[in-house]
Amino acid sequence: MLNGADFSRLENLLESTSSPRPTPEQQNALRAVLEETKSTPNLSELECCVALGDRLTLVSPLDSRDWYKPEIVMPAEADLDQDLISVLMPIGLAVLGRRIGERISWETPAGTREMTITAVRKQALV
Repeated sequence: MLNGADFSRLENLLESTSSPRPTPEQQNALRAVLEETKSTPNLSELECCVALGDRLTLVSPLDSRDWYKPEIVMPAEADLDQDLISVLMPIGLAVLGRRIGERISWETPAGTREMTITAVRKQALV
């Protein structure tokens, strides 16, 4: 689930000519996410879903000491040193629109990474 504004921003990103421009692979992955994700104005449905600007907590299902707290942002705002992760990175695409409690996976250079979304800190509540 995404709100209408995020859905529109992501659709516009597909057509963007500004830098950083999505690669064809990123465009295809984003299209796939948008096709399976619903847009809703219902705030109660969105409370537990990952959206742009949200800071989330991911925990490994194998080791609770293995956690990560990224914030999902538009590509131009990405800063890995600050854990600001582009929505176009594999992890960004994996979590977008997902709910607390869902297990997600994405490809890394070392292989498939799997974690569970345990918390979402909404941008509007910060």
